[in-house]
Amino acid sequence: MKLTARILFSLTIAAAAHSLCLAQQTPQSNSLSPGEVVQVITEIKGASANEKTLSQAVALGGNLLRERRYPEAAELFSALAVKMPNNIDVIYAQALAVFNGGRAREAEPIAERAVNLTRAAMIANNAEAMRRAADSLVLLGVILAVNGHDERSLKALQEAARIAPRHFDAQFSLGRQLFGMGDDNGAVKAFQTAKILQPNNAQVLFFLATALERAGEIQPALATYRELTALRPEAYEGHLGLGTLLLKRSELDEGRKELERALEISPNLYEAQVALGRALIIGGRPGDAIPHLQRAAELAPNNPEPHYQLSLAYRRLGRRQDAADEAAIVKRIHESRRGTKGASLPAS
Repeated sequence: MKLTARILFSLTIAAAAHSLCLAQQTPQSNSLSPGEVVQVITEIKGASANEKTLSQAVALGGNLLRERRYPEAAELFSALAVKMPNNIDVIYAQALAVFNGGRAREAEPIAERAVNLTRAAMIANNAEAMRRAADSLVLLGVILAVNGHDERSLKALQEAARIAPRHFDAQFSLGRQLFGMGDDNGAVKAFQTAKILQPNNAQVLFFLATALERAGEIQPALATYRELTALRPEAYEGHLGLGTLLLKRSELDEGRKELERALEISPNLYEAQVALGRALIIGGRPGDAIPHLQRAAELAPNNPEPHYQLSLAYRRLGRRQDAADEAAIVKRIHESRRGTKGASLPAS
């Protein structure tokens, strides 16, 4: 299964909500209106803003992060950063809010400052200081990955995992970055460590299974996919991964059942539709394959694979003209992709 690690990275931080400031704030108060947030920001910027005002604003900013009101949180923490430029919590939260507000480029130097501040505050053998530094390094690593700086991202995440080996997000994000960079064995090791820390985390199981599969560790991958489907039977990812891998091993009956279950949960899965159609053709049921392949073609109109499989299905049903029409679509898609004529239909 193909995954876009860089896109998924952003979800890690968006969903984390474990920023340094959140860990220290008072219980969440009633949500403020946008106008009230603007008033708080104006008060922060004023010359009369005192320590109590700033402390209350930090707590408010934490609430905004929890509510995923990132643009407002970014503006508030940016104002606080002017008044509290060396406050680790404020700078970290500013980077978090700016990043999740869709401004990854702007967030990068802020996250770098958060890392520098936490490094400066690190004390040998102080677990809390190590955790705070790892928090900042993970955020920086994710931002760097989203901005396309893979090597720098990897370095930051490796440092986070080194200084805080039991930091779940450090290990999980490191695994994702290694996976995205093609280091399957390294990714497996990081995901395995993350699984030890959170054995029932469905995301960890999914990424571990996928990395194991890509690393050629088929039996452990199957076992991990099955563990995921047992833990989260209502989630399509485990059924899709397990079904696809079983089909690769020519275990058609169980593979079809898993793909059918994935489609019951989420009918618009391109990979499941095309894989199930392919399996039905192999199993001698080309007529049953056609609706799945047609749906796959609707979901991914510029992908030649469902049209190629449709051509095979029609050919086995004796529908020569339909087969020829689908073959022509395959050829047209290949020509448009390559910018040349004469692309050939894959051999059946």
